[in-house]
Amino acid sequence: MTTESIEFYEDRNFQGRSYECKGDTSDLHSFFSRCNSAKVKGGLWVLYERPNYMGYQYILVPGEYPDYHHWIGFNDCIRSCRLLRHVTGHLKLKLFERPNFGGQTWEVSESTPSIEERFLCREIHSCKVQEGPCVFFEHANYRGRQYLLEKGEYRRHTEWGAMHATVGSIRQITTDC
Repeated sequence: MTTESIEFYEDRNFQGRSYECKGDTSDLHSFFSRCNSAKVKGGLWVLYERPNYMGYQYILVPGEYPDYHHWIGFNDCIRSCRLLRHVTGHLKLKLFERPNFGGQTWEVSESTPSIEERFLCREIHSCKVQEGPCVFFEHANYRGRQYLLEKGEYRRHTEWGAMHATVGSIRQITTDC
């Protein structure tokens, strides 16, 4: 049985002060001042740039991340984290061209490396996650800012934390990532 935990390190290559986390933590600032590397020993984790699960998001699967670039981080600032639960292994979502579930609709049931190539659009203004969770990426091929979407309805792109409605790719989250 795998223990669900993540260990954060202040310096690259697992050096410096460290802190092992076993569950959701809304403010990590008292445990370390910066985060340059991490080891995910078990579970799927969402890291946030700001306290209280706000700011840029990074999804980490079990493995070693010798510096923040390995989790596609923009900087060494991690202030909260949570363990991702209720991962079904199935994805079913509806994407909408307009806010409030308006306009053209597309259905997605698997990871999609390029929304523009598959649906001939890049702007998604609302969506319904019927089974999930999944990650929206700002750019194609799973690059750029990440936005975790769990089961539920998102009437506007701001409800999943995006400043713009640009979605470049979608990655299904599974227990065997």
